[in-house]
Amino acid sequence: MTTTAPAKNQTRHPAVSAATFTGISTTWYVVAAVVTLIIAFTIAGPEARFVSLTNLQAIGRNSAGLMLLGVGLAFVLGAGHIDLSVAANLVLSSVVSAKTVLAVSGGSAAAAAGEYANGGLAIAAGLAAGIVTGCLVGMFNGLLVTRLRINSFVVTLGTMGIATGLAQVVTGGANVPYLPPVLQSAIGMRAVLGVPVPLLIAVLVGLVGAAVLAWTAFGRHTLAVGSSASGARRAGVRVELTTTGVFVISGLMAGIAGFLDITRFGTTAIAGHETSMLAALSAVIIGGTSLFGGRASISGAMVATFIPTVLLAGFVMVGVGSFYQNIAIGLVLITAVWIDGIRRGQLAPR
Repeated sequence: MTTTAPAKNQTRHPAVSAATFTGISTTWYVVAAVVTLIIAFTIAGPEARFVSLTNLQAIGRNSAGLMLLGVGLAFVLGAGHIDLSVAANLVLSSVVSAKTVLAVSGGSAAAAAGEYANGGLAIAAGLAAGIVTGCLVGMFNGLLVTRLRINSFVVTLGTMGIATGLAQVVTGGANVPYLPPVLQSAIGMRAVLGVPVPLLIAVLVGLVGAAVLAWTAFGRHTLAVGSSASGARRAGVRVELTTTGVFVISGLMAGIAGFLDITRFGTTAIAGHETSMLAALSAVIIGGTSLFGGRASISGAMVATFIPTVLLAGFVMVGVGSFYQNIAIGLVLITAVWIDGIRRGQLAPR
């Protein structure tokens, strides 16, 4: 579902129907692109192993975190801002989650000996700690943007370094080991009817986000701010509060993604998210969200999330090196911005 801010002076300058280029139409184009990639890698790969249940489940697990980051970025971009710190926020949130899980389950020494206590409580505490961390980083971003009037690109570029540095300071640059195996068995590696639990969680959260954006006053205000902050302010929208809110939502998504990250690996992955921000941003733009605000599509972003993960899985399957995978992610981002430029040209008032 794509949500677009109301067009100005519609009677004098009718806009081209957004459904022609965005919304359900764009989502289906993205679905077609994902299916095409799957078919291509199935043919190119050995013995059609790309469409095996194990590989498809791995793609689903890899997509869950990116999907959550995409949901948060859709809100931020829809409001006319950008959040470059989402991947670093994910890493920091995962570190805090992991440390909290260890502390509640008996401490590092007991964990190293394979002794764990309070499994359910440890999981709940780890999730809460990750969410709080993510939201605090998001709120910090929002307050710097609204109170100090610093461009969101600069702010989140700075907090990207701060969050990464904090994660390294807390852990000494090493991943947090000996997390309770129940994290993986109950969540990270578990599947329901063949669908990985992390992906189910991401989809459910994404649907809630889509409903908030499309059917609530906050969602309408978000897109109004992205379309014209001054116009939204004249219409009575609390621009600063809305702007801070979208950054908190982005942080919330990063916090949940950070917790899911440790359930998937059974440890933190401090150095494992170098391209996550680029991949999530590419997916959001390809999915129908404008890089310049005023239009957002959470459903499109959720589907487009599979493009970078399918690409990476396909490259691994056909034996393409990791350096080429990074090149592909960069090309996807450039393509996404180009597509957004085409959309903006087509949707501009005639």
